[in-house]
Amino acid sequence: MKLLVISDTHTNSINRLPMSVQDMAKKVDAIIHAGDVVGYKVIHDLLHINPNVYAVKGNMDPALGDDYLPKKRVLTFKDIKIGVSHGEGSPFGIENRLLYLFENDNVDLIIFGHTHAPFWGEINGIRFLNPGSPTDKREQPFPTYAILTIEEGTFDAEIIRV
Repeated sequence: MKLLVISDTHTNSINRLPMSVQDMAKKVDAIIHAGDVVGYKVIHDLLHINPNVYAVKGNMDPALGDDYLPKKRVLTFKDIKIGVSHGEGSPFGIENRLLYLFENDNVDLIIFGHTHAPFWGEINGIRFLNPGSPTDKREQPFPTYAILTIEEGTFDAEIIRV
């Protein structure tokens, strides 16, 4: 199973997403958007490409009600439990705040955004994935997204440069 993981798109138009992201959205089993969508039309358009879109609300999504985008999700794919939250506050210590947020959910992986900095690593026995941003790289050298591959009982991710 392959999942497209994006975050911090900061746009109201799918046309602002790189073609590589739009093409990948058609090929994967599901899409996870870790917040700062900014315009719900992006989610709506992604749903037309792939009916399995799971998104959370970021700090730049205040107009998008909690009915549309929750602040936190716990998803399970092939027995792998994934916590998804945008994150908030300072980028320093964000992983610790996310560990606290999901401490009672027994997740194998936490997907987050907010920092625009791609990250794939382990902290306190939990894997973390931040796909970066495909549209707003900030201080990063390249815009990025991630592909999460889940097989029976295992998972791995790859950060992709746009």
